[in-house]
Amino acid sequence: MALDKEHALRDDIFSIRDIIDSQLETCDDIEIGRVADIEAEWREDGSLVLTSLVSGPQALMTRVSSRLTPFAHWLFRNRFDHRILISDVERFGPTLRLCGRADDYPVGRSERWIAQYILRWIPGSGYR
Repeated sequence: MALDKEHALRDDIFSIRDIIDSQLETCDDIEIGRVADIEAEWREDGSLVLTSLVSGPQALMTRVSSRLTPFAHWLFRNRFDHRILISDVERFGPTLRLCGRADDYPVGRSERWIAQYILRWIPGSGYR
């Protein structure tokens, strides 16, 4: 079955629109975030191959505007962006199903950090 999965991933053609902002769900049915960016590499044969999915606030901010890249790097210092290898994707669709359990992926810490260090200073945010 692993061979079939690998073969299917190689033959399918996806656009960025099919993957970006897709929900990430683990094999234990826990939603762990959304795809903020993708990484790909050019192979020697000239093909472009998707290698990993990126999830986190820094990648998301840089999608809003490339001018935010220095600010996003200063604010988050690469602490919360995480890469998930494309080989961890079990099924593509509106929700990307991952092979691992939620504990296998170090995501979700950014929301707590943003609430603790940014949102608590906004009047009426409900965070203290």
